[in-house]
Amino acid sequence: MIKIGISDDALEDLNEGYWFYEAQSPGLGEYFSSCLRDDIESLKVSAGIHPVVCGDYHRQLSRIFPYGIY
Repeated sequence: MIKIGISDDALEDLNEGYWFYEAQSPGLGEYFSSCLRDDIESLKVSAGIHPVVCGDYHRQLSRIFPYGIY
């Protein structure tokens, strides 16, 4: 199984995204977090199949929110 690492910068982005969406509507921040966790977990199965967009980095777009996962 592939090991997924999340950088400190990415964790900060996820935290900011949570608070942004939570400010839009109570509970939306939790939905955002849940969706992004699912998107990240899906990389354990599909890592490496996404397009290379910057140097050697592959990018998967979130299914629901306007976020890219590199």
